Amino acid sequence: MTTTTKLWRIIDLINWGADHFTTKGMDNARREMEWFLCDILKCERIDLYVRFEEVMDEGELEIFRTMVKRRIAGEPFQHIIGKTPFYGRDFIVNQKVLIPRPETEILIERMKTNGNVNSLLDIGTGTGCIAITTGLENLVENIFATDISQSALEIATENMKLHNLENIQFARHDFLSQNFKTKFDVVVSNPPYIAVNEMNSLQAEVRDYDPPSALTDNGDGLSFYRRFAEQFENLLTSDGYLLLEFGGNAQKGAVESIFQNVGLNTEFFKDLQNDWRVIEVRR
Repeated sequence: MTTTTKLWRIIDLINWGADHFTTKGMDNARREMEWFLCDILKCERIDLYVRFEEVMDEGELEIFRTMVKRRIAGEPFQHIIGKTPFYGRDFIVNQKVLIPRPETEILIERMKTNGNVNSLLDIGTGTGCIAITTGLENLVENIFATDISQSALEIATENMKLHNLENIQFARHDFLSQNFKTKFDVVVSNPPYIAVNEMNSLQAEVRDYDPPSALTDNGDGLSFYRRFAEQFENLLTSDGYLLLEFGGNAQKGAVESIFQNVGLNTEFFKDLQNDWRVIEVRR
């Protein structure tokens, strides 16, 4: 990209960038360009197309060039702009937390369908996106969220402040080895479900940038589901339920067996790609 003589309008950069990213094999190329430009210009996506004839200045172009280079090198665009959308809102992200995925929004949809509750526990909260969204959507009165990573809890706390919430209690906790003294109406989690021997086959931008502790249990990918099955009675109130994300079609049978083997009832839900993605567990 040469910028010395040519005047670059917003629309020129969108078109150039979308083509450039597409040739590098990136999905969602045009959308990522729009995100970068929105971040640089501090505007909404619709504004780009209202202002598309506007010429970018040299300072803005320099920031843009740096962003493009980082993205081509494999860094997730969410880390480059320092945020990602989840359920229509932006959340702060960095390499200390798992980047929220659209599939995880199914957990929020299920809670909406099931109706409001008094208490919720979010295990492995990461950015805090699930816990915070349940608060913003007025689905829960009392929200508790835990993570094994203190760095993740700091990001989650930042996100809570960003969204002007005060009703979430965060705590550091190792779910696989520590118990809870309280029962909850809903326990929700997107736990580490990738088997350790599958880590090398992940996309580079996931493997190299998401924290390993948020991806794998360092075992067969099922440790957290076994623990949830074992702790079900200690975790949930009499009408309470578990809502868990898991690793898609290939993992469905194993996850189902874990809960059915201890006499619990399961129901499954698909994501937008038509893969099985969420399990709801009840007595």
